[in-house]
Amino acid sequence: MTDIDERFAAARTGSLAAFTGWMGRVERPIRASLRPFARSVDVEGVVQETLMRMWVLATDPEGRALTGENASLRFAIGMARNLARSEARRTRREQYLPPEDLPDVPVDPAPTVDPSLRRAILECLDRVARRPLEALRARLDMGAIRGDRFAAQSVGMKLNTFLQNVVRARQQLSRCLEGKGVPLGELVQ
Repeated sequence: MTDIDERFAAARTGSLAAFTGWMGRVERPIRASLRPFARSVDVEGVVQETLMRMWVLATDPEGRALTGENASLRFAIGMARNLARSEARRTRREQYLPPEDLPDVPVDPAPTVDPSLRRAILECLDRVARRPLEALRARLDMGAIRGDRFAAQSVGMKLNTFLQNVVRARQQLSRCLEGKGVPLGELVQ
């Protein structure tokens, strides 16, 4: 058991001094792991949020058990990187490789589509109410790229109304497909 593990184990018993010692040992490695995000996010904010979440984990008696050498440090680094990624996405500051730097990856041919399944989906889409269908199409067309807020504005809806309409469209579509005998249990919702 390393010094970091011992300090975190002591912090799990509620020792603020042990947690303070643990923070002193892990702050630099956490901060160093966020170097790739330095231009995209407020690294100090991400470090503070990570440390706060680790304190919550340490003081939760039913919290997740961390095992292995330097498990608390590895967990904190993973959490910090996930927080930084989320923040970069939220602020639309993600850095992408230029197309010429992307590796060549073989692309599989498009899977064959069952014509009866395609027909069932198109028929069910025709049965979805107009506003929920508009919301669903906006999300499919631009929601993944520009976000739900932008998609909602593009169809003239408030964000909450837009999200409710997407849920309604999915429910209507699911009921229709189930009525046509399409098994939805295997699909990811």
